[in-house]
Amino acid sequence: DGSAPATEAIRSAIQAAKAAGGGTVYFPAGKYVAGPIELVSNLVLHIDAGATLSFPAAKLPFTKGRAQGIECLTPVPLIGGTNVENVTITGRGAITTNNAEWTKLMGGPQQEAPFGPGWAHLRELLELKTPQPEEEYRKVAPLLRPSFIRFMEARNILIEGIHIVGSPFWTVHLLYSTNAVVRDVSIETYPGSFTDGIVIDSSRDVRIANCYLDNGDDAITLKAGKDADGLRVNRSTENVTITNCIVHHGSAGVVMGSEMSGSIRNVVASNIVCQGTWMGMNIKSDRGRGGVVENVRLDHWTMDDVGRAINISQYYVLEARVNSSDTRVSERTPVFRNIVVDNMSINRCRATVAYEKLPPVMINIEGLPEMPISGLRLTNIIASGKSGLKAHDTVAMELHNVQVNADSGPAFLIRDSKELELDGVSTREPLADAPVIRLDRCPGAILRGSRAFAGTGTFLSVAPGELKDIVLMGNTFTSARTPTAESAANLW
Repeated sequence: DGSAPATEAIRSAIQAAKAAGGGTVYFPAGKYVAGPIELVSNLVLHIDAGATLSFPAAKLPFTKGRAQGIECLTPVPLIGGTNVENVTITGRGAITTNNAEWTKLMGGPQQEAPFGPGWAHLRELLELKTPQPEEEYRKVAPLLRPSFIRFMEARNILIEGIHIVGSPFWTVHLLYSTNAVVRDVSIETYPGSFTDGIVIDSSRDVRIANCYLDNGDDAITLKAGKDADGLRVNRSTENVTITNCIVHHGSAGVVMGSEMSGSIRNVVASNIVCQGTWMGMNIKSDRGRGGVVENVRLDHWTMDDVGRAINISQYYVLEARVNSSDTRVSERTPVFRNIVVDNMSINRCRATVAYEKLPPVMINIEGLPEMPISGLRLTNIIASGKSGLKAHDTVAMELHNVQVNADSGPAFLIRDSKELELDGVSTREPLADAPVIRLDRCPGAILRGSRAFAGTGTFLSVAPGELKDIVLMGNTFTSARTPTAESAANLW
């Protein structure tokens, strides 16, 4: 009935299953209060309908783990297993904790410096030498919160059916694990700070399906280590499918990075609904991080009332840092290539993000001059919101059948992009005082099969002397007052 801790009884049942070579630990309907639960191989943890397993906030012992892309000492997870295989957490019951209690116990993470100056100092030390002596990790361990569920160096993992309410930190954390499935799970942690829903961290062969996510941070995020420490570990996240998920609140629906030093590749995210999130899809990194994001397909999404719908940026900044000005290409240069964004409906996009001080933008694509985003394709997208699409420093970017209806500015604002192809791009809500498309320093760009709708002032605007370098094919400009124009205007 929850009147006394069940920790020892749960531990004894798990050890009995281990001694038998495997088995099921069953929670019938009722209330259970427990401390951290350590799982073993060949185990089913079955939390039946009507059962609630609660974890009070508490100071916990430390163990090896990873937080925000850095190997370190972390508090033990509330439910977890290391070097285990064939483990299932299942049932229609609930597991809960109270984020407010963790905040009262440990203090609240801050957006600019999540774990305080001690954590920032450790990051500085790791740039000089990684790993650091254990004493340095012990200094910051008390600053960290535990994951709710964490599997580390695990194989053949299944989490299904359960309802998770609240979390101290990341909710489901798959670290250095292989062949994991998370399906039919509901995770509600909003508005708890840094309570990401599902974190796939240097893991492979992972399938996420049919989940409901209402989180205080990113709903589903793929990571692979950060900066010098991530490059030392050099373990990728790859072979991931995400499908049939609904996301409310929080930072974003599906995120890759910014911890990507070990690389992220071979990812498909399809049939996703985002409502009220700060962003829809977010692929992010910055100079100095290194790693590659490649072979990614995001398909069949609907986004409503999101801050920014699509964000693909190599200029991400967090923890009071500033972007590096070092433009030398090295292993520390992040690479984005071969990304497909297809079949998206975007409605009522606010075009702003709470933690950014940037001009409004609905679709934001930011490559580095020294390492442009390569092979990005956006296809079959209709987007309506406060501001349009902005892109710079890309190579071989293609837009096919993309309609952007923006309240202000050009619908498409693109600069410093090579081998650009715009095919069937349009706006059905043209603005008399802004061109539909503005291109700057995009030599050889192709604009074809595109149509100007009634009310269009200028359809295509370019800088003086650049129109001769644009290829126009099969466009219908009859409804435009000025089909093409050269102008020195700086719309950035």
